[in-house]
Amino acid sequence: MNENIHNIVFDVGMVLIDFCWEKCCRRLGFDEDVIRAFQVNMIDSEYWSLMDEGLMEEEDAVREFIKAMPVYKKEIERFWKEPEYFVEEYRYAAPMIKELKERGYKVYLLSNYPLNMYKLHWPAFTFYSMVDGYVVSAVEKLKKPDMAIYKLLCERYQLRPEECLFIDDRKANTDAAKALGMQAVLFGGQKDLKEYLNLKYE
Repeated sequence: MNENIHNIVFDVGMVLIDFCWEKCCRRLGFDEDVIRAFQVNMIDSEYWSLMDEGLMEEEDAVREFIKAMPVYKKEIERFWKEPEYFVEEYRYAAPMIKELKERGYKVYLLSNYPLNMYKLHWPAFTFYSMVDGYVVSAVEKLKKPDMAIYKLLCERYQLRPEECLFIDDRKANTDAAKALGMQAVLFGGQKDLKEYLNLKYE
């Protein structure tokens, strides 16, 4: 890693936490037909994207999901009763951030995340209290890969892009970070990232 890097900026979903909505569905006893319908008509829908961007309230999105899948109305309503189970923190997340902090790096989060879920999930993450700052898409009504959200992070915390390493699981997002002048790594798994950062945690 470049010796000029002083700040590590993490995406959250699928980097520090598992978005395990399918596991949640199976725990509720939903079959694979329901899970496939949820994937197309909810998880990958424009309405979820609008929640990420803070342009649609959760209850309005749920109504749209029901309109798209009326046959699964009961399953949708059941699913949304327990959003705390939608995600699980990866075991390595807190030890990784702890070691980075001990080595003198500042650590920040830059995440596309719906507002209600951000308020519910993030305080429960062990790593949340360790970071030096964060920007959440739904709060700012901006989302990656819009360059404006990267600039907002840098302006808010007085960061120089060339001193930041950005880590995300989506290429469009790492490409945008590079365009701003950050170093960026496309997340390919905990093992590769640990080696890249030369970390020792177990």
